Amino acid sequence: MLAWLNALLAPVKWLYMEFLKYRNMANYKMEHNGQVVSLQKVLNDRFDGDDKRIRIRDGSKYDWVYAFRADENKLQYLNKIYLYDHLSYGDTGADFQVYVPTDIPIWINSSLKAEFRSLLNYYKLAGKRYKLIKQ
Repeated sequence: MLAWLNALLAPVKWLYMEFLKYRNMANYKMEHNGQVVSLQKVLNDRFDGDDKRIRIRDGSKYDWVYAFRADENKLQYLNKIYLYDHLSYGDTGADFQVYVPTDIPIWINSSLKAEFRSLLNYYKLAGKRYKLIKQ
């Protein structure tokens, strides 16, 4: 009789455990948001474990350097200038930078990198741009 009752309750137990897993995941998502501290915690929980080495900093905002003004069409000598990528300049740049250590496997595993970006896109504020930097 007990074996028969256990056989009847097994699918209910399985569904209850699945429900608890989903509930815990939903609660975790609701407890975290796009604030820097919270976003760092989510990324570190998933990809770095106890070390907590993934950091988020404000983006760099370099001024644009023009070789000539549009109305002049005349080149100018600019001395020595440094070239940065398009995410480093003015208002068109990245709003924040995510520093990820090189030994975290997102740099060699493209599926982990996609998961990292997906998680970052889920929690960041809409319209904010970021740049991943190897540290």
